Amino acid sequence: MKTLICPVLLLIGSHFFQAQQITVGDLARQARFSKVIDEVNNGKTKIKYSEINGIPYYTAGFVSARVGDTSSYVPIRYNTFLDTIEIMDKGEVYELPREGSFPSFTFEQSKAKLVFVNTFDEFAGYFFEIAGGKNSILKKVQTKFYPAVPAPNSLISEIPARFENQKPIYFLKNEDGFIRLPKNAKELPALLPAKKAELESFLKSNKIRINDEADLVKLAAFLNN
Repeated sequence: MKTLICPVLLLIGSHFFQAQQITVGDLARQARFSKVIDEVNNGKTKIKYSEINGIPYYTAGFVSARVGDTSSYVPIRYNTFLDTIEIMDKGEVYELPREGSFPSFTFEQSKAKLVFVNTFDEFAGYFFEIAGGKNSILKKVQTKFYPAVPAPNSLISEIPARFENQKPIYFLKNEDGFIRLPKNAKELPALLPAKKAELESFLKSNKIRINDEADLVKLAAFLNN
């Protein structure tokens, strides 16, 4: 299994969040107004999200989220297909630029936290922070678009266009870089040679599974100890 290890830079525009109160209008003025973010190029034509099975969003509607470390909450919608944050202001939808000026959003109800990380590769963008600290665990959630498949004959129906959630991908971010966690936990110690022996013992005694987020929280606590 090929594991990605690359330098990482967490682009945080903290200057934007020094104020204690951020309004939807404040964000909207720095965002990009767009009426075409609900369309997908499908060959020579464009089709609306409403014409595609499934949804390209983490939540179907806008939900309240805290902006960075401020005390402000705004309605957002995370587009997992485009990997962008959308906000609504006065009935219009705005798309926030994918940059460090918008480093994190924490959903009010679920407490799930989105953080922006520039990994300088195809994964650059928003991640869910499963566990924080010097060694943090991040989860990439992606949605893929599949175009319609025409019916090959009159006996077989056309397969409509659809959005489909992909399996989450987990990463470890530390001061040395950004590591894609292998599916098999036994492969992890080789990626962290400084803690290899300790990590092997920890993984074995705790029966850590990479696809279990409760186990990943334990893993982060161990690495941060």
